[in-house]
Amino acid sequence: MSIPSQFAENMRGLLPSPAEYNAFMASLDKPRQRGLRINTLKITTEDFEGHFPNLEAVAWCAEGRYYTNQSEAPLGKNPLYNAGLYYIQEPSAMSAAAILDVQKGEKVLDLCASPGGKSTQIASSLAGEGLLVSNDANFSRIPQLVRNIEMAGITNSIILCETPERLAPHFPAYFDKILVDAPCSGEGMFRKDPSARTAWDATKPARLAVIQKNILHHAAQMVADGGYLAYSTCTFNTTENEDVATYFLEQNKNFEQVSQTRIFPHAHKGEGHFVALFRKTTPKTDNTDVQVQTRPQKLDKDFQNFLDTYQITLPEGDIKSHNDKLFIPPTIYPDLSGLRVIRAGLLLGILKKQRFEPSYALAMALKPDNFANTINLPNHHPNITKLLGGETFVVDNAKDGYNLFCVEGYPIGFAKILKNRLKGRII
Repeated sequence: MSIPSQFAENMRGLLPSPAEYNAFMASLDKPRQRGLRINTLKITTEDFEGHFPNLEAVAWCAEGRYYTNQSEAPLGKNPLYNAGLYYIQEPSAMSAAAILDVQKGEKVLDLCASPGGKSTQIASSLAGEGLLVSNDANFSRIPQLVRNIEMAGITNSIILCETPERLAPHFPAYFDKILVDAPCSGEGMFRKDPSARTAWDATKPARLAVIQKNILHHAAQMVADGGYLAYSTCTFNTTENEDVATYFLEQNKNFEQVSQTRIFPHAHKGEGHFVALFRKTTPKTDNTDVQVQTRPQKLDKDFQNFLDTYQITLPEGDIKSHNDKLFIPPTIYPDLSGLRVIRAGLLLGILKKQRFEPSYALAMALKPDNFANTINLPNHHPNITKLLGGETFVVDNAKDGYNLFCVEGYPIGFAKILKNRLKGRII
């Protein structure tokens, strides 16, 4: 597929020499780079390499690995993917969260979060401590974000569907770190996704730069004193990259630029990314939240019966109910009144008539020894395909009721069994 002529002309002006321009253009016709990122919330890099040896490391992300397209066993269909042990992610896209350098216990906002790759990367760095707020203003993109957060086994996250304009007054100078992976013209995806070429037009960068500046304006208001803001795009032009970064600094004198990074497909093993990291120069002050204890003195009897029946060990935290749903909110729990909240911590499940139905999120947050009825299957066992496909099949010597199905010792969901026969799709 041809490259838009105006884009080619723009790149000729951006790159420093004809030789580099020719190398860049030639790279767009080469195979794309494929990557995955190990989810260290569930598995160590050493244990992961026992399952997938000899994968090349991504230079800018310690948990990142390159892989080739395996037509016989694609990694997106491997049961260990369904167990949340890794996330399929384009290698250059790992750079933004890596540069943000999230530490345990911090409060972090991923402002344009869907589908969740960067949020799950941030969550791995938080290691279950602190707070991750994953927001996306487009409701149609929320289900994929929720699914990826839950599959990764993340328990300290809040998922919102709000505009930056509505979020900013709610969180003044609140977050230690904010990632703005802004909507962009997607020039860095020209090799990976041919449709990005046809969707591009010469007016797009300028139009999107207006949106990007507005998002950054509101994001800046939410950065805590001494905190950091990372601005990233998967595009090449300076209109959406350097020019937006320069404009941001002109408008926000209390920020300084710490670094600026570009990834080009002809020079690096990635598709294309830009990241500018800013620091708020206002001296750091105490930014500690007080957590209100919300666990009821007496749990709902149906939920308590579920706990007793399955001898379940819940993740730590207080239990909160909302519209028959039970949650364990993050330890850090800000005021969310008036906001469109999709998830507020770990969804345990739903109270129905005389029973409690556990959630997929709970299954993915457990370890096998946290649940009495556990069925562990080896990777690529034929029953795993049936299980994920919603088929009914016989499971020998299984206990009636909910069972936590695992692959190689890692949960992939709950399923109900009656008289050794699995009933319905996994949850």
